Amino acid sequence: MAENESTKVCPHCAEIIKAAAKVCPHCRYWQKKWSLYNPKVLAPFFLVFMTVYCAGIGIFMDSMFGPKEQFATYRNDISVIGSQFSQRISTSGCDSNVSMYVTVVGTLTNRSNIAWKDVSVEAQFLDKSGKQFDAITVNADGYRGVVILPHGEAAFKIEGNAARPESDYSAYKVVVRWAKDVEQKF
Repeated sequence: MAENESTKVCPHCAEIIKAAAKVCPHCRYWQKKWSLYNPKVLAPFFLVFMTVYCAGIGIFMDSMFGPKEQFATYRNDISVIGSQFSQRISTSGCDSNVSMYVTVVGTLTNRSNIAWKDVSVEAQFLDKSGKQFDAITVNADGYRGVVILPHGEAAFKIEGNAARPESDYSAYKVVVRWAKDVEQKF
């Protein structure tokens, strides 16, 4: 080393090094302990960052896909409080086909503290002997929009082609098949 250069002693290996050295050329010891380039400082910062990042991802995933309220527990809290049944005949103009449609409209009530969405409602049609012969379900996949707020009511409409003649539809009942917690994303 030149005599006019300032020097210092490495605190780790006790060798004489240049005063401006960031790393000892003999033992590779970092001279500035709090430098962001020092692996002993950078590694804990990276570890803390990754821990916070993973915790954030975990919280996000739990809010998106985590367990929500299951409908089976609250099945008896959603019920039909009133419904009406009607039939109509429709003819298509071009080929004169005659079709009969059955329609059930009504109101659902929610006695639970949970808001439910994508409520699936089924109308079961019974013959004169009380046996079920037809059913029409309003599926959540085909009819989004039925949301029942806690302690609230919502209207529904079920409509479909009749499977039998008009005289066979003497009685019906409406049941709620399933629903999703409003907080559930998928």
